[in-house]
Amino acid sequence: MENGKPGKTAWTRLEPGIRCRKHPTRKNGVKSDMYFVLRFTVDGKTHQEALGWASEGVTLIKARIELAKLKEAKRTGEGARSLRERRAEEAQKRKAKEAADCIAEAAKMTITDYWREVYWPAQNHKASGSRVAENALWRKWIEPEIGNISLMALTASDIERIKGTMLKAQKAPGSVKYALAVISQIWNSAQRNGFAVGDCPTKHVTLPKKDNRRQRYLTRDESDKLLTALATRSPISYDMSILGLDCGLRFGEIAALCWEDCDFERGQILIRDPKARANRFAFMTNRVKELLERRGKKASGLIFLDAKGNRLDRVSKTFRRIADEMFNQGVDDSRLRVCFHTLRHTFASWLVEGGVSLYEVKELMGHADFAMTQRYSHLSPEGLRAAVKILENKHHNTGKTNNVAAASIEVTQG
Repeated sequence: MENGKPGKTAWTRLEPGIRCRKHPTRKNGVKSDMYFVLRFTVDGKTHQEALGWASEGVTLIKARIELAKLKEAKRTGEGARSLRERRAEEAQKRKAKEAADCIAEAAKMTITDYWREVYWPAQNHKASGSRVAENALWRKWIEPEIGNISLMALTASDIERIKGTMLKAQKAPGSVKYALAVISQIWNSAQRNGFAVGDCPTKHVTLPKKDNRRQRYLTRDESDKLLTALATRSPISYDMSILGLDCGLRFGEIAALCWEDCDFERGQILIRDPKARANRFAFMTNRVKELLERRGKKASGLIFLDAKGNRLDRVSKTFRRIADEMFNQGVDDSRLRVCFHTLRHTFASWLVEGGVSLYEVKELMGHADFAMTQRYSHLSPEGLRAAVKILENKHHNTGKTNNVAAASIEVTQG
């Protein structure tokens, strides 16, 4: 024990500004291993910084060189004045070089390369329907236009070309927006991974504006006819359609339902990891409870399976065929065509028509934004009319007061 500290030896001053101490046991060759430090003054303050062990390559000569560099930096005011500053500068230079290397690599990598090697393999967390839609947009519209371009060479004019091609092909504005959103996702992924810098070129492209929201919903009579047809031709579509009509569930949410999500005692269904990300509850009607009990009421596992025992990934052809036969003949506008999502739209429309508040509809639908629910406000004219009536009553009462005031003025003036 030396210097009052067990296991450590005393510091030895080799020369001005350089100290060392021996390792108590370890050897460097035949000599004891030596630990070197520098002592120097910066702005009137004494600093001590470690250089390292002799066994790591540090020598007295190297210590002299490092100390001389620090003294020169102090004298000239240029360069790092401490080892800490120098290490920080070197780390910054390494990061800058790594960034430059990434940019150089990105200049070689085409967007197709990035899609195949990095982006697309990381999208397995998305719903199967979303993956199918995004892959279709990529293959049909995005890759043919920009697939051979490098990420760093992508410009707003390239995006405009995709937009123009899609609009010329009479694709809906919503589809164009979706395609541009996919490009943004690719860019953001590349940016996170160091293959792109700056804003995505899609930010400089004006998106086509058109209300592309579906407007069609079913009457009670239409829903009965649809269910009657489904019951005989596709029992599984019949059951799934009831969940769409009575609970307002999306197809993907129905396909993901598990028996453990169903609380028959409380009459509610947990919707896990939906499109809007926040979990919510749907509530069983009598016919929903009956169909679930009829399907077996198991302890766990998916409620709906395809013929191979796998999760359903798309609406059945039978449903689409029946919807086309019954409702879509001669209807070209997608907003007015009946599809499976029409059932969810019908659920919300019936609620509003029945006097349910838009806030309650928002919660039942699981909308992330109240603006999405406001599309149903026109279906509640009585509620809006009642709101205006309240204002009218206030005007009426104010009018009486004004009349009295006017009469008082006339009397005073008379």
